[in-house]
Amino acid sequence: MMSFPLRSLRPLPFLTACLRRWDCAFTLRRVQLLRIILAFILASAFVSRVAAEDWKVIRADGRDYVSFANVAQFYRFPHYTRVSRSVSLRGDRRGIRAQAGTSEFSINGVRFFSDYPLLANPEENLISATDVAKIIEPVLRPNKISGAKKIDTVVLDPGHGGDDSGTSGPWDNEKNYALDVALTARENLLRAGFKVEMTRVRDDSVSLEDRVAFANRFSNAVFISIHFNSAQGGSGVESYALAPEGVPSNASTENHLSSLDTQWYQGNAQDTANIALAAAVHGSILSRVSVFDRGVRHARFHVLRDIKIPAVLVEAGFLNDRIEGAHIATPQYRQQLGLAIAQAVTTYNRAVNFQSSGPIIVAAATNLPPHAHSITDSLGEAAPNWSNPPQKPSAAIHSSN
Repeated sequence: MMSFPLRSLRPLPFLTACLRRWDCAFTLRRVQLLRIILAFILASAFVSRVAAEDWKVIRADGRDYVSFANVAQFYRFPHYTRVSRSVSLRGDRRGIRAQAGTSEFSINGVRFFSDYPLLANPEENLISATDVAKIIEPVLRPNKISGAKKIDTVVLDPGHGGDDSGTSGPWDNEKNYALDVALTARENLLRAGFKVEMTRVRDDSVSLEDRVAFANRFSNAVFISIHFNSAQGGSGVESYALAPEGVPSNASTENHLSSLDTQWYQGNAQDTANIALAAAVHGSILSRVSVFDRGVRHARFHVLRDIKIPAVLVEAGFLNDRIEGAHIATPQYRQQLGLAIAQAVTTYNRAVNFQSSGPIIVAAATNLPPHAHSITDSLGEAAPNWSNPPQKPSAAIHSSN
């Protein structure tokens, strides 16, 4: 028998080619098999995640509700706590606090009025599905607002004007203060690169219908109506977005329909963008001035009903309140309000267009930490304690341009 050294053995050329083809085929089949297995694993994980995040609707008081635990699960809050009728949802740079038996909750320390009461059963605290869809979702995930556009124009609407002075305080009236804040906001918005249109730039009378028609001439725009308040014992800032169809209003004041009117209006096409804009404006004001938070609310004011672009009406303080009115009467305070409005537009624009560093649109967390109080504390807050006396009020504003 002949023997050969192993190193001298060489496969024949045709056998080498066959082996290579077989090895390539085997490798290809192995890669394909691995891909199939990986796809199956990913699909299973996706299905599991969807199932874990699925909404579990609970019928209560004739409406659809979901539990706050479900909200925490869906939006991936890593910390959820329930103590009796209060709940706390916490995560990086965001938090929600709520208390059953009320009609309000907070997101990052900013107050929101719910469209329907918060409820509790023995096992869970509940929030209406409408409030999740129309408030929590657009505030937490503004970059998912359907149809949101990059903003290039801001329509500022200083309330009242001409023969309509609005409400009055000891030093001046609403129409002049609103115009001064709007002019400050315009200056800062122009510096930020936005185009700015105003429903009035002097002490003119402009009908509510004309204000809406003017705003509807602009696309890729937002509308901000600036007002001040007056009521016995009232203080603080409140911001309004149009109430969604079928939802009762949180207000029943001037130029406002009955709370019984819940029909659909043209402005409802922007429901989620409206509340996101309102949240941005409201949070921005709270971050710049020390003022009682009267909350973000839903209402059907005339200028909000038939508008085609995202819109908010802000009541920036009470002129008849002795301390708050004195603050509003100072140019420095009104300048901060104008700066806050301008910053809010930038915040909103970045958030809905995937440009912000985080998904949340409320920007008041630095001034109002969401968990500065125990979860068992009431959500109601006392009016602010002014540490410094207000500056001397300015004289009446008389703008001629």
